[in-house]
Amino acid sequence: MPIFSRVTRKRLPLRLAGLSLCAGLSISDVHAAESASAVSQGMGDTVRANPWDPMTAHAAPGMVWLDGRFELGGSGRFGSDETNLWQVGAYDAQTTRVGFGLFWSRSTQSIAPKNEELPGWRQEDQEFDNHIRSSVLSTTIGGGGIHRLFGFGVGVRYFYRSTKLGGSEHAITLAPSIATVIQDTVIFSITAENVIPTGNPDAPLGLSTGTRWQISRQLALAFDTEADFSSLDNQVAFTPMVGAEFRAGDVVPIRVGWKRDGVDQTRWLSSGIGVENESVGLSYGLSLDLWSGAEAVHHHGMMLRISM
Repeated sequence: MPIFSRVTRKRLPLRLAGLSLCAGLSISDVHAAESASAVSQGMGDTVRANPWDPMTAHAAPGMVWLDGRFELGGSGRFGSDETNLWQVGAYDAQTTRVGFGLFWSRSTQSIAPKNEELPGWRQEDQEFDNHIRSSVLSTTIGGGGIHRLFGFGVGVRYFYRSTKLGGSEHAITLAPSIATVIQDTVIFSITAENVIPTGNPDAPLGLSTGTRWQISRQLALAFDTEADFSSLDNQVAFTPMVGAEFRAGDVVPIRVGWKRDGVDQTRWLSSGIGVENESVGLSYGLSLDLWSGAEAVHHHGMMLRISM
C-alpha cells in the first residue's frame, strides 16, 4: 500500500497531533508571520508541506484540504535574543466540502533602530531602544478533489506592526496557494506570498514552496524555499530550509534540520524529539545560530498538538 495513503487514511502515529507550544526566533527582526511549530522548527522550519501542522493554514493555504481532519494548535517561541513569538493555528477540512483555517501570531522584540528611525534631536552616543510589536491574523478557505490528492486555497492576512519610534501601521493582503500529492509519497505546495503590496516589513511580496517526501513509515525528508522580493533593495532574498524526521518505533520522532535566512544571512542548525500517537503529541525543538557572533543564539520550543 502506498506510504502516504497509509499515513493519511489510517492515521498512523506519523500524524503529528494538535495544540502547539514552540520556540524559535530570528536573531534580527523576527516577523510575526513566522508559522513553524516546534515540530517544524526541529526540521529547519519546513512547514509548507506538512498537512498535520495547524500552522500550515497560514504558511501554505492550499494544504488545508489534503488532510481531511480537524487540527488545532497554539504556540509560544522564546530565544536567548529576548524575542517572543506566540501563535494559534487551526483548520477544519472534514465538516464541509471546503476547508477553513485560522491563524494568529504576535511577536515582541527589541532591536537596534535604523538610522532613519532615530529622532533628529538625539545626542551623540545616545542609545535608543526600538521595541517592536507585530501581529498577523490570517483566515484561509480552501478546497480540492481527486480523493484529497489536490488542494487549493487562499489566505486573507491582516498585519499590525508598532514600533516605539515609528508608531503603528496596518495592512491587508492575500496569499493564494495550491498543493498536491505525487505518487502517494510526495507532498508539494506553492504559495504566492502577500500579492497585494502593503509596504509592511512583516508582509513582503514573495513566493514559497514546500516539499515532503515520505520515504518510508519511519523516514521523511523535507525541503522548503522562500523567495522574498521586497525586503532587500533590488535583490531577491532566497531562504532554503531542509529537514529530516526519523521515527524510533511508532511514537518517538527524532528530527534534524538546517536553514539559511536570505534577509539577514543567519544560519541555523536545529534538532527535535517528540512523543506522539495518532491524536496527540508532545514535541521539543532547538535551533542554534553558531555563526553570527561570539555567543551562540539559541531558541527552544515545546509543542502540544491535538488532532480529531
